[in-house]
Amino acid sequence: MDTLGRMRLLGFRKWYERQLVEGHLYLTSCFLGIIAIASSLELYGAREGPLGLVVALGVGLGGVWATLFCWERYKRIMLVAEHIGAHAHCPECNAYARFSVVDAGKALHQEPANIEDPKEVWLKARCRKCGCEWTI
Repeated sequence: MDTLGRMRLLGFRKWYERQLVEGHLYLTSCFLGIIAIASSLELYGAREGPLGLVVALGVGLGGVWATLFCWERYKRIMLVAEHIGAHAHCPECNAYARFSVVDAGKALHQEPANIEDPKEVWLKARCRKCGCEWTI
């Protein structure tokens, strides 16, 4: 399910909370990848034969992949969540996170969100309290 679908299903507050939890799980996984890289260096220093070299190389490459993948996912999730969260106030009545999603940019329909083009990361919201519509 894409970002927009999850936001409509859960509501903004729960979606935002889950985005923060998911983002920080990716950050934790990134740190585990860094630990795997350090472990591979230790395995390389204590290797006994060609099998030890292959194991050290495998652990190191797996750690590099996990670190880079998880860091990119963390950045993407946090950038989208923080951008939307920072603008979730109704401009008329100042109610926070009390809106329905009317429409969204192409980036919020893709998983993971393509945040390279700022013109594609937008969300049209309608306040449940006063009915005002604004673009995030």
